[in-house]
Amino acid sequence: MNIKKIDKNQIPQIAFIAAFLILLILPALFINLKKNQTSEYENKMLEEWPGFSMTEEFVKGVYDYVNDRIGFRESSIAVYTEANNALFHSMVNPLFMWGEDGHIYYKDKDYILAYQRLNTDSEYIDSMAKFLEQTNDYLASKDIRFLYFVCPDKKTIYPEYFPKTVNADMSKPSVLDCLDERMAKTDVPYIDPKDALTAAKGDELLYNRMYDVTHWNDRGAFIGHSLIDAKIREWFDDVKSLDINDYALKTVHVDTLDNAKFSIDEDVPLYELPDDASADYTELLKPYLDCTTDTFYTHHINPSVENDRRLLVFTDSYFQAHQKFYDNRFKEVYFVHRQNYDYVQYFVNLTFPDMVIFETAERSISSEMPQTSDFSEARYEPPYTGEYDFMENPGVTYDITSVKGGRVEGNKIYLDPEDMTAIFTIDAVLHKPEDMGTVDVYAKTDDECMETEYLKLYRQMEEEGCDRFSVFIQRRFMTQSQIQLFAVSPADGRPFLLETFEVLYDE
Repeated sequence: MNIKKIDKNQIPQIAFIAAFLILLILPALFINLKKNQTSEYENKMLEEWPGFSMTEEFVKGVYDYVNDRIGFRESSIAVYTEANNALFHSMVNPLFMWGEDGHIYYKDKDYILAYQRLNTDSEYIDSMAKFLEQTNDYLASKDIRFLYFVCPDKKTIYPEYFPKTVNADMSKPSVLDCLDERMAKTDVPYIDPKDALTAAKGDELLYNRMYDVTHWNDRGAFIGHSLIDAKIREWFDDVKSLDINDYALKTVHVDTLDNAKFSIDEDVPLYELPDDASADYTELLKPYLDCTTDTFYTHHINPSVENDRRLLVFTDSYFQAHQKFYDNRFKEVYFVHRQNYDYVQYFVNLTFPDMVIFETAERSISSEMPQTSDFSEARYEPPYTGEYDFMENPGVTYDITSVKGGRVEGNKIYLDPEDMTAIFTIDAVLHKPEDMGTVDVYAKTDDECMETEYLKLYRQMEEEGCDRFSVFIQRRFMTQSQIQLFAVSPADGRPFLLETFEVLYDE
């Protein structure tokens, strides 16, 4: 057998081919097969393996899977991103972009359109304002204070640093222009801190240059919450004022963006509450809540606060880290994601707040909220404010469909002291004569009279074509001996009794 010798002049060619083949094979060998993986540079979840099927969707799914998870992809993106920034001061990132004078801005399409004043949706803003009016009227009828607060974007407070290549049509109204005009026609207590922040920005940076540019920093946040404090002081003289001397200001060095792995060098301000005596009770109710999402949900109780005030805040990420501005001032503070807008009545009757704040970020009004928050056809079950002189039941009955946190036997509610379920719930279907109109059901304890319906439940009833109600009480509030379940006649508004439950504890 003749063995052909390799010409030494061919060695470089062979080495090149071998290296080329290795470069082709290695990425496939090191493909990321783990589940629930994220890209730090792109800030996204990597595609999961699609279930096998003989369809075009399967082929596309395989392509997307391999494209996301091929070996060394993250390292290649890292080198490409950092090189572009170092050589050309160009940010190759799907979320952020360079502005002027070393500032970074959010690069979301809707965010840029909002800066240009090209996506102000006046009809959606009108529907939101109507919901806020309904909310204010409902809470006022229960003697609960309400406040709506909007958080301006960095582009609104610092438009001078926005990329000069992006032009705005100043003849058109911005989101905040439209919102301010619409809210001025309501009686809803409303705060837009744009003017206060703009006036203060000459003294100190209120939104970081680079880090977490989708939110204000703690300096900006303190100004905003000070405006809320002014309202609180109008309404509650037993709630201590927000005092900057209660907080320690420190600076924290950051070397990468908050939502993407991109090198930066910045010191950001952070307020801390050194003498925080509040306790975290977030897990008390969280596993048992009926809500759209428990993201951002927190519950703090401070036994050292002398008043008995409760604060309920519907929030997005702008307020997420700022419960510290309330923990030493209210006995109890609840933070709930504002996407639970159709559970407002549920949370009010669950927590018995003295004040409710509803907060939204400016950018969300023109991007995420129209997709996730439909304020049309919003309604509240009216609170009962009449006498408890019960008339004869006109033939209304109910069937219990589920009980949580205890058990019901006849007209007795049994609670097990060893059961850690923090919310006692009775779900039921109401039966009424065919010619009877809408019947509102209430649950009365020794101290409170609670509505048993809320917007999400209304929507469910419309889909199912039946009347439902739900009694939900924190078990720590069930020290009373009785719960009266009653309804109100749609004909004359008079109450009639459905059941009187006796609350007992298992021995």
